[in-house]
Amino acid sequence: MRKTTKGKGLAGGTAVAAVVAGLALLQSLGLAAVWGALPAAFAVLALAGVAAQLAVAAGVIAALFHRWKEIRGGEEDEAKKY
Repeated sequence: MRKTTKGKGLAGGTAVAAVVAGLALLQSLGLAAVWGALPAAFAVLALAGVAAQLAVAAGVIAALFHRWKEIRGGEEDEAKKY
């Protein structure tokens, strides 16, 4: 398949992934910061929120690495196959 972006396909995905992962990490840090001041029932919910935000950040970073591998392999526009 021909390349259409000439290697510039990484910049947009990298920027968006960095912003989303950064926001998820900031939210988890905020929840962790107030965790000690919460009653026990809410602390459990805050811990679940931290775990969810860390899972989002990890998923976005994993998807970014998968996309980098696709682009480096010559597949820049995956939707054109279909």
